[in-house]
Amino acid sequence: MSTVRFVFPKVRLTEILKTPGGLTVAEALERAQTNLEEIRPTCIADLTALLEYAEAGLEQLPEPADDAGLADLYAIAVRGIGAGAVCGVPAVDEALTSLCDLIDHLRTRGRFDREAVAVHVRAWRLLMNPDLPDGGAEPVLDGLRKVTSRYAGPEPA
Repeated sequence: MSTVRFVFPKVRLTEILKTPGGLTVAEALERAQTNLEEIRPTCIADLTALLEYAEAGLEQLPEPADDAGLADLYAIAVRGIGAGAVCGVPAVDEALTSLCDLIDHLRTRGRFDREAVAVHVRAWRLLMNPDLPDGGAEPVLDGLRKVTSRYAGPEPA
């Protein structure tokens, strides 16, 4: 007669996770902040370059805009989301999200409102200023939300 023996291998990762030690949360956050400070100048340059691409793309859009042109603007804007927080201008992330939402709504409806898109791109440039006074970005973002919400609801009859 044979006997069955079950073997459970020890997983190294489990052992490491159970072992106390390593960085504290505060130390990890401090190191992360230091790393973010180091990449901030590069991030600002990249975000500024994206802004310039968006401005050029907006200028080149035909009237009425084609879907490919709006898709290109969307691709530019979505690449910048998240960089604003790293660059010290978190309001830019909200503006870019609003721009992407606006482009989604316009493309879904098969419409184009150059001025609505342009105001988002101009706001992006304005919000790139790290010296905006406290609360200075909120009225701009509120205006962008209103512009985007105009196209978010059902099509008027």
